[in-house]
Amino acid sequence: MMKKNDKQLNFFDKVIFDQLIPKNHLLVKIDEAFDFSFLYDRLKLKYKDCGRGSKDPVMMIKALLLEFIYGLSDVEVSKRIQTDIAFRWFLGLTMNDTGPDDTTLSHFRTQRLDDTDFEELFNQVVGQCIDKNLVKTRRYIVDSTNVDANVNYPSDKKLLRQAANRLAKEIKKFNGTLGEQWLNELETAIQKLYGTLEKVPAKAHYKIARKMLAELYCKTYDQLQENDHYIKAYTVCYELIEKYLENKKDKIISIVDPEARVAYESPGNAKTGYKNHIIMDEDSEIILGSVQTPFNVGDQKKLLPLVEQVENNFNLKPEELSADKVYGTTKIRADLKDKDIISNINFSAEKGKKTDDTTRYKTEDFIIAEDILSMTCPQKITTRQYRDFKIKNEEDSYPYRQFTVDKLHCNRCPQRERCLNKREKSKRIRVSARYDAIRKDKERIQSPEFEVAMNMRFKIERRFGTQVNHRSGRRSRYLGMKRTAIQINIVNTVTNIIRAINIIESFSESTA
Repeated sequence: MMKKNDKQLNFFDKVIFDQLIPKNHLLVKIDEAFDFSFLYDRLKLKYKDCGRGSKDPVMMIKALLLEFIYGLSDVEVSKRIQTDIAFRWFLGLTMNDTGPDDTTLSHFRTQRLDDTDFEELFNQVVGQCIDKNLVKTRRYIVDSTNVDANVNYPSDKKLLRQAANRLAKEIKKFNGTLGEQWLNELETAIQKLYGTLEKVPAKAHYKIARKMLAELYCKTYDQLQENDHYIKAYTVCYELIEKYLENKKDKIISIVDPEARVAYESPGNAKTGYKNHIIMDEDSEIILGSVQTPFNVGDQKKLLPLVEQVENNFNLKPEELSADKVYGTTKIRADLKDKDIISNINFSAEKGKKTDDTTRYKTEDFIIAEDILSMTCPQKITTRQYRDFKIKNEEDSYPYRQFTVDKLHCNRCPQRERCLNKREKSKRIRVSARYDAIRKDKERIQSPEFEVAMNMRFKIERRFGTQVNHRSGRRSRYLGMKRTAIQINIVNTVTNIIRAINIIESFSESTA
């Protein structure tokens, strides 16, 4: 049964709180600025109508917020609640009330709530920031930061050994002899390789394991239909082996947290775990939306979902949007143009062989008509010859249009050497079918307004820095995508709460 803390303090408690808690205490400011009572309606269906009264859900949510406001663990915050007067006042506890212990907090977070409840908490806080006129719509910024998985990153051989040991452990629960036998046979087969080869690659280990896993499938078929714990262990082992041998990018990197992923920000700079993708109002630095993914999900895939998330949740659309050049796909540029949002996204350098020859013509020297039906070369020759095609595995969904200049014109062109290489007989220029959006953005990056927008992108890095240094945002405390998403949403929520308090306080000081 859901229980609410009594808001009415007795005379003794009121005197103590009034005397010992400063009026300018951070928690007093948060209590005055934000209303969390919406949680009662949100969570009432998660409680039964009978039985022993549970802890006040608003108090429990506030206790979780305290963890990330002050960088505390479940154990640390439960101890602090017992001794910190400001904490007790903020949670609505009297001097005689018993606060939640760490196991109660953990159970509330993992069993009573789910990730959607924390998304709603984040959205409600953003909504209250909007109601206070803190959020503007002049320019938004999109970026992401990594959140390290709460695991080690073992070698390929050790990872396979961990998966095999976990699988054998589950087998032993229903057939002790088979579990021990299977693991011994795997180890024996691998050791035989070291007797014949000077150096045994990890791939050889995985090939042996795949063969023995197939044999195990037949022996434990019935258990694979009904034993959930065994199914999970077998599936992890199978996916680990298959993705390694097939050289898939989406490889499992940890048996402890099989949802974590690895990617490389630069050669040799591997990052493991998850990502926090956010969209932020540049003026207020309030985070308006967030998407959480494994680390190997490309940033560019989440820009448009973030824009749509803010539009759907709060009916807000910015005049401009700024992002790093990695977000500069044709689809993103086209969709922003179609939404009447000015794009502040730079262009990556053109792919291909680099040359220091500044006399050769570049793609931008050729003029593409606004209707993309013709192209004019630097020598004023216009062609309407083109063909449309798509490139397999191309991330952008739009086709390309390739213009071709008649070879008769190219043969007698006085600038032929500046335009064609030795193998080319005529000039071909390839552009996207949404070149209108590309041209618009290329014009934009030449403007002084674009440079101003780029110089403001440090603000989103400042928010990430605050999360890493003060809000426990660098490393996941939990395992798995859903639980990590809960932490990220709490971190984003607390970041917004503190930022809003700072804005309100600075505004009060400027008007005093």
